[in-house]
Amino acid sequence: MLREPSYGGMGELDGSDRAMYRSTASINDLENPRLYKALHDHFAAVYPVTSKTGASEFHLGGGQTFRLHRGVNDLNFEITYSEISRFAAITRSLNSRTKKYAKDGLQWSTSRVASPKQLLALPRPLDEPRSPEDVLMSIFHLDLNDSAETERRITTCIAALYPSGPRLGGGQQGNDAQMTMSNLADWLSFQDVRQVLQVDDADHAATMLVSMMFGGFASRMSAGEGLPDRASLTGYLKSCIQLFVRGCRRHDA
Repeated sequence: MLREPSYGGMGELDGSDRAMYRSTASINDLENPRLYKALHDHFAAVYPVTSKTGASEFHLGGGQTFRLHRGVNDLNFEITYSEISRFAAITRSLNSRTKKYAKDGLQWSTSRVASPKQLLALPRPLDEPRSPEDVLMSIFHLDLNDSAETERRITTCIAALYPSGPRLGGGQQGNDAQMTMSNLADWLSFQDVRQVLQVDDADHAATMLVSMMFGGFASRMSAGEGLPDRASLTGYLKSCIQLFVRGCRRHDA
């Protein structure tokens, strides 16, 4: 079971008004091939993780990530963060577990990176007390009083998430869309941690929810058709959220 980390006073505003940084370091000529697994297992016990062969991405909350990549004879580390406490927590753990292999300590190179524009109302505070249905309504802009603004935001979101037609992503998503999907998966992961929803694979769940809500409309738009009227649009999207939550809700919640 994942342990929910403390994020202090992380706000619910999107990341566009926060300075973001990326720090990288590496261990070369590594003599212990098992170090990658040891590090992966340690961080996976604390943070939600997405793993591929030789690479792991840990979701730190608020669009912040820690990436661990295994080369032939090296290990590479990348931390993208806006809160220095996140960077400090990761580097403390790394320093204590890699000091045998980096006798002078890990040497970090840091640069400022552009903060992605959030297409959805993410990230969210982790201790938000409302029901998952209500929070998802806010995430997808369905709780706005201005129906025209809701339609504009949804149209913008569909265009960014489906840049090459009806297939989600299509291999051409920009950084904004990728970060939005990552943050949605992040939020779903923490609903599983809090035992509010049962989400075995957060990335798959995020893709399934977005495809359910927007896939049909993306097909219409790529065929040159418009969206349905605003009442039908919002009604359909709300029903998708309700169906998704009903399917993921824990029986003991």
